[in-house]
Amino acid sequence: MESESWYLPMQSCTENKPFSGSRMRFLMNTFCRIEAEGQDAVLLEEGIEEAFAQVRRIEKLLSRFRDDSQVYRINKSACSYPQTIDEELFFLIRDCLRFSQESGGAFDITIAPLMDLWRSAKKEGPLPLDEAIRALLGGIGYQKVILDENNRSIFFKSPQLKIDLGAVGKGYALDRAVEVLKNKNIAKARLDFGGHLYYLDCPQADAEPIGIRNPFQPQELITSITLKNQSVSTSANYERNFEIRGCVYGHLIDPLTGYPVDSGILSVSVISDSAIASDVLSTAVFVLGLEKGLALIKKISDASAIIITNNNGKPQIHSSRNQSS
Repeated sequence: MESESWYLPMQSCTENKPFSGSRMRFLMNTFCRIEAEGQDAVLLEEGIEEAFAQVRRIEKLLSRFRDDSQVYRINKSACSYPQTIDEELFFLIRDCLRFSQESGGAFDITIAPLMDLWRSAKKEGPLPLDEAIRALLGGIGYQKVILDENNRSIFFKSPQLKIDLGAVGKGYALDRAVEVLKNKNIAKARLDFGGHLYYLDCPQADAEPIGIRNPFQPQELITSITLKNQSVSTSANYERNFEIRGCVYGHLIDPLTGYPVDSGILSVSVISDSAIASDVLSTAVFVLGLEKGLALIKKISDASAIIITNNNGKPQIHSSRNQSS
């Protein structure tokens, strides 16, 4: 699905009347929208189209279901012998393992077997057996991924282990798309990839407000933040969940327990200069819970978080910016 329009919706970064455009594509299993402003109409159109081309390329690169992708090949053979991979993918996986270490395993790309187990349970009905979950937990874990920088290779220490990069896909794609726009001298843009946002602004522009939804009433806003050359990613279960035999479960799986997350958090919105960091951290904080999640955010210099918990049926807002050191 494609949608496009050209108009002048945003506060200008220059005194001259700029060209502005908006385009939307269905990529990464969600709607991705880019609104941008520039002084050169040709560069503006090229920038938006090249940004979407990057997203398409990344979608193919990171998919574990396409048999022509490197991730598919890794999951099939990396437990047998080291797989040489492209530099881009190698360093992305390395960064993911670093995030896993920093979060104490709350974020873990080796969660794929657990995701598949719960996906099957969602389709077929019975809950996974505790024994099956424990068996998978014993065979996964980011510590079992071995990277060799000299040979640019990856090896799995367990035959059960598979990786899934879906939790970083939109964030990584956002960062690369913004990079494309900057290279086209586009100083102002709004990117929305399935609710994961990045606001690119020129120095003289003001930060712009973004509303945070009320988890109990998602059509309503409960608070707001401001963005300028930053990204915000929200992890929540009020939109994506599943039911098995009358019980409702959230879509996020805890890599530490093997079960759907039950941390007491309703939603987490993480603001960061890096879209991939906000993507990863929103997931990790949701898994860790309020106290450990705030402690993690405090360690990251360019990140902040809005966490909403359930206080006797009412939403309670916690901001990392209000926490003392």
